Amino acid sequence: MIIMINSAGIEGFKNTRKGTNIAAQQTAITFCNRIIEKGFKTVRVRIQGIGPGRMGVIKGFELSGLNVVSITDDTRVSWNPPRPRKRRRI
Repeated sequence: MIIMINSAGIEGFKNTRKGTNIAAQQTAITFCNRIIEKGFKTVRVRIQGIGPGRMGVIKGFELSGLNVVSITDDTRVSWNPPRPRKRRRI
């Protein structure tokens, strides 16, 4: 198992542009090109977090030509919600 990391900031997207679906798709495409250079043809995708980039990443993997075996959602869920704050009286 090889762990490779890539992000939209590494690709050159800065500030709020990092959170767009276009940045996610471009990051996934360049990431897949690096994976193909290493010699892999099939991958298992693990996605964390919610946001507009989720579908862009999956689309980028499909456009690059890699064989995606499985897509796993690994988003952390808080089972302990925050407590309500006391209201300030004036």
